[in-house]
Amino acid sequence: IDQYVIADNNIAYQVIGVYDNEDIYDNNPPGYIPFTTAQMLYNKGYGFRRIDFTVVGLPTKEANEKFVERLRQRMGTLHNFDPADRSALYVRNTAEDMLEAQSIFFIITAFIIVIGIASLLAGIVGVGNIMLITVKERTKEIGIRKAIGATPFSVLKLIIFESILITTVAGYIGIVIGVGITEGISTIMANAPSDGPSIFKDPTVDLSTVIWATVVLIVAGTIAGLIPALKATKVSPIEAMRAE
Repeated sequence: IDQYVIADNNIAYQVIGVYDNEDIYDNNPPGYIPFTTAQMLYNKGYGFRRIDFTVVGLPTKEANEKFVERLRQRMGTLHNFDPADRSALYVRNTAEDMLEAQSIFFIITAFIIVIGIASLLAGIVGVGNIMLITVKERTKEIGIRKAIGATPFSVLKLIIFESILITTVAGYIGIVIGVGITEGISTIMANAPSDGPSIFKDPTVDLSTVIWATVVLIVAGTIAGLIPALKATKVSPIEAMRAE
């Protein structure tokens, strides 16, 4: 602070403050000077041909279009031109580009969700088939359990618990592998040279996603084991003792 830096056209600027914004991923962060100073230095005090500014509270495309129209009306009144004359004032609203990018990412996210649901359904079917085979192979065991007093509910609980255990353990192994891969990619990208911002910075999984994945795994395990468990509760002890 209070030091001088030589900038554009060999002009010396006195530093009056330094800001730190961690959200800006840029190797060349901007420097700011007073607007009136910029007018005097770069356009001889006659104004500017271009002004960049940020407006908050415009979440939709319609809101952005209304703001641009209000801006044209206001600038037309101040500088005596027809607001409908698009050649008199060019306005580039980057928020519209951002909204279009968000719609593209929404489609990508929806596609990934569909793929995830399809994978989950395939997993449920796979675990269900495993449990059906398990119930068939343990028919004699289930019959003995029921013969010595095991209730249908206890058998049902046993099969569903095993199904949840298999699904959860396998699912957590997949989560750990996935988190490890994303952390590795994040580390590689953080150490890689970059000339500007990256939309794929920090591709990691947050805690809420892991919690939801846990809930989904438990529900999926319950669904996968439900049919085999119901089948196990209908096993007759006498028929089970005769099973090979």
